[in-house]
Amino acid sequence: MGEADTKVRLRPTRPEDLAFVTALERRPDNREMIGQWSDAEHLDAIQRRDGREHWVIERDAKAAGYLIAFDGRDRGIYVKRILVDEKGRGTGKAALALFLDSALALPGVAFAWLMVRDTNLRAQAVYSGLGFLRFDPPPAEIASWHAVDGAGGGVFRMRVDASAWRRRSPAR
Repeated sequence: MGEADTKVRLRPTRPEDLAFVTALERRPDNREMIGQWSDAEHLDAIQRRDGREHWVIERDAKAAGYLIAFDGRDRGIYVKRILVDEKGRGTGKAALALFLDSALALPGVAFAWLMVRDTNLRAQAVYSGLGFLRFDPPPAEIASWHAVDGAGGGVFRMRVDASAWRRRSPAR
């Protein structure tokens, strides 16, 4: 992954980053907004098992967060989780834009999607600002979507189409 702005970049997560990732995820102010994974689940994603990708978000060359995605090209790219240490600085938005620049340029990838909590208005605003729109699958497809993203109560899906992403203004 490249750089969307000179301060934020993505790099593959390494096993030695696990303590940073889990400490950030398990911080009390993050627990209500983001799922909790075991160390083994994170290590599986770091090792890119089952089509998962695990990225450290760096800002000014220091770890500032992480992003996990699943390659589900038949259904799109699923951004499972994005979390940053210092919210409100644009780090997460820049990192997600970097990720989407690469992921939505892959052959056969028609869209990316994510889940957001009904109560997480900050995240909803960031995702909307990047072109994500609420997405409700047809009733006949709900079970297959749940099998991938595990959607439950209090959350909804948002997605951005690759064609819309490519047409967007370069200024984010």
